[in-house]
Amino acid sequence: MTNSYKIFIDTGCDIDPELIKGDYVTVIPGSYTVGSTLTKYDGIDDGENLTKFYDRQRNGDVTQTIAITKEVFENTFSRLVRHGVGVIYIAMSSRLSNQYYFAREVKMEMEAKYGELPLYIVDSRSASGGVGILAEIAVANKMSGYPITTNVETLNTIAGNIKSWFYVNDLDFLRRNGKTSASKSFIGTLLGVKPVLEVTSQGELHQIGKKFGAKKACEMLLELYVENKKTAKNCPIYITHSDDYESASTLKGMVSTVSSGAIVKIKTLSPVVGAHTGPGVITIHHLPEY
Repeated sequence: MTNSYKIFIDTGCDIDPELIKGDYVTVIPGSYTVGSTLTKYDGIDDGENLTKFYDRQRNGDVTQTIAITKEVFENTFSRLVRHGVGVIYIAMSSRLSNQYYFAREVKMEMEAKYGELPLYIVDSRSASGGVGILAEIAVANKMSGYPITTNVETLNTIAGNIKSWFYVNDLDFLRRNGKTSASKSFIGTLLGVKPVLEVTSQGELHQIGKKFGAKKACEMLLELYVENKKTAKNCPIYITHSDDYESASTLKGMVSTVSSGAIVKIKTLSPVVGAHTGPGVITIHHLPEY
């Protein structure tokens, strides 16, 4: 048990950049490609480069992600834990990325060499702003004096309770990654329908409806939020978007109307996530009282 520890996330997480700049959380950088161009992403860039990324998607450029390697995980963790500094790594859902498993393998290999280490891998069972909420809770717990083991126990209890809903312009980007069928993708694209999905408590994607146009889709996201709107005390609500700030701002206004005083944060969707969802995505994430 240690009170000296650091909190890590990957770029499947969208979080207030001030927490990164202030060294409250540390991002393990991820990489993505647009066409033949390889770019490293550290979780902070929220401006012109991300707009260019989503514009290139609109223009038909193929976008892909490159998983964080076991070597990167080992280098990141070993320089701390071998000197007694603990690590909590909050990974994007294990149902959506292999990075949780890579990190777990590194933990087991390191402990086979050095014995038990203060290294904890948390499956967020979420993505984007849902992971951001979990990371903010981890930071708050640490600042309140939680030892690392208590913090991890709390995070594991909360993971799966965070509610995440989103809509996409069409399902084609998800179809390419085996998340939905080709026929549904074609119909969504043809009719201009916005498929609405949730991240389940197990961290999987599940389509729950469809709406015509961004306004109706935002209204459905609001309805889903209202059904679960007793947000846990002091927890932020995250709205993320893939280059559609106008719709994200509209949804924020809707949420603020039904939940005055709520802490609502808007963040551009990480390209490591956006590579698989495409432009025009709007998400909402919050933690209900549990």
